[in-house]
Amino acid sequence: MNTKTAFSTLALLLLAAGLVSPLLAADSKPAAAATTPAAAPAREITKEQAIEMATKAHPGEVTKAYEDTKKGKKTWEVKINGTDGKKWEVHYEIKTGALVAEESK
Repeated sequence: MNTKTAFSTLALLLLAAGLVSPLLAADSKPAAAATTPAAAPAREITKEQAIEMATKAHPGEVTKAYEDTKKGKKTWEVKINGTDGKKWEVHYEIKTGALVAEESK
């Protein structure tokens, strides 16, 4: 077998493998999905992420951001002097990033 034929054969085999692999993977996904939990656990959020979420909800100047406890959950408390003229306190659960409370004064 000459070099040109060998490279052509190799290229065809690689192309065929590339076309077959997604088909095999597509067949195995439903079985894998059935064995995994429906919702993966959420990741902890950082103080910076809490600040970003709070300022999206209530634009303004962040005056403080610190770890606190609200409704029995460890939270990031973010205090904002809002552009709406209100002072906001927003609490996000550290474990999940879920909004626990928001209060305006």
